[in-house]
Amino acid sequence: MTATATRCACSSFVAVATDGTTDRLVCTQTTKRTFAPGHDAKLKGFLIRAGRAGLLISTEQGNVEPTAIADLFGFGHMVRDGIKRVAPVRKAKKAAAPVTVQGKVGRWVYEGTLTAGGRIFSYTDRKGNHLMAEKFTIVG
Repeated sequence: MTATATRCACSSFVAVATDGTTDRLVCTQTTKRTFAPGHDAKLKGFLIRAGRAGLLISTEQGNVEPTAIADLFGFGHMVRDGIKRVAPVRKAKKAAAPVTVQGKVGRWVYEGTLTAGGRIFSYTDRKGNHLMAEKFTIVG
């Protein structure tokens, strides 16, 4: 028995701001699965951006948090992590003093500070060298 092609699930969601403006993913693809290839990642990115901006996602049951939609598809933890990572960077942009965070540089995680509006991660490596990185990921 063959499955019939339906619209990709990523096209079903609309982000709603408190002032009523909306944003949605534009997807015209059809698929025999839930998502067209790569569109689950497209939806994850959309939900992370919506969560960072404080937007809700419109559903038939009403407006819900972006993480609730992600939980339906099994990638809620990824969306929560993506939303959480932006908080220290925003704090660093507003703060006059450096903000202490955990950052991953290469394969190692270090305790350090964000400076230059969250663009530079300063840390001390295991050998005691004081280093700065522009390429890093906030992990905690």
